[in-house]
Amino acid sequence: MKYAPIALFTFNRIDHIKKTVESLLNNKGIAESDLYVFSDEGKNEKEKADVQQVRAYIDTVEGFNKIYKVYHTENQGLAQSIIHGVSDLFKRHDRIIVLEDDLQTTPWFLTFMNEALDFYSPDQLWSVAAYSPNIKIPEYYPFSTYLVHRNCSWGWATWKQNWEKVDWEVKDFNQFYTNKVKRKQFERGGNDLSIMLLKQQQQVIHSWSIRFNYAAYKNNLPTVYPVKSLVKNLGADGSGTNMKKSSKYQSDLQQDKIDKAYFCGGDSYDTIIEKSFSKFYNTSVYRSLINVFKTHQAVRKINKGGR
Repeated sequence: MKYAPIALFTFNRIDHIKKTVESLLNNKGIAESDLYVFSDEGKNEKEKADVQQVRAYIDTVEGFNKIYKVYHTENQGLAQSIIHGVSDLFKRHDRIIVLEDDLQTTPWFLTFMNEALDFYSPDQLWSVAAYSPNIKIPEYYPFSTYLVHRNCSWGWATWKQNWEKVDWEVKDFNQFYTNKVKRKQFERGGNDLSIMLLKQQQQVIHSWSIRFNYAAYKNNLPTVYPVKSLVKNLGADGSGTNMKKSSKYQSDLQQDKIDKAYFCGGDSYDTIIEKSFSKFYNTSVYRSLINVFKTHQAVRKINKGGR
């Protein structure tokens, strides 16, 4: 097996990055894997001191095939750091695995991600996910993976071919957002997706992931997920950039050794799993009503020639 390079994006959380790296080092194939560490600079003196602590730790890490370090002198923010970093890696590689500094992996993470990249092609699949929410999987379901129309930012992989299809400016946003049918189709992976894209375009949030997901929708390509999660998100403790403290995203981890993943086909969808998955990410009735109101406001504004 040819191991894809790993991109690791860090900031200022020394305890989390240690757990992320230490768990990675327990993976088979790590000695054959190159690691690229992208370290964003802090915005103030306290953050800069914490960043230096993280970088000092990274400088001591061993066990990978090669380690390449990109230490920024300015604060780019998570979204821009990932967009720029991944784009740069795709100048040299045709596939990569991506982690952030608050993801603790199981020992089977690396094998699964690389086997999935080998099993599928970018013509079949948009990306590979390592995390899986706690959803009900039917007893009859024979595979160790499933397909849904939502990408995952908590441990993922993709190919150069797909990454280069993303329009980070979302130039056709107005045309898309004023079309109710298209919004509904985009929300197959959860009814929070369209409103997140609206917030991104309004600069209320700064998310690379929702734009990546929109590109997947435009190309009608799914993401493959493991039936049991291969990562634990440590950022659910409230320390993450885009994550409030929550127990919702705690998931059953794949504890048993995976000798060989039984991958579903590139067009093998299960209706029950798809519905359970989208329900997991759907917003509450109260939040949905607020989002409907915000959507109507945005559509009226666009139709009047605004943004």
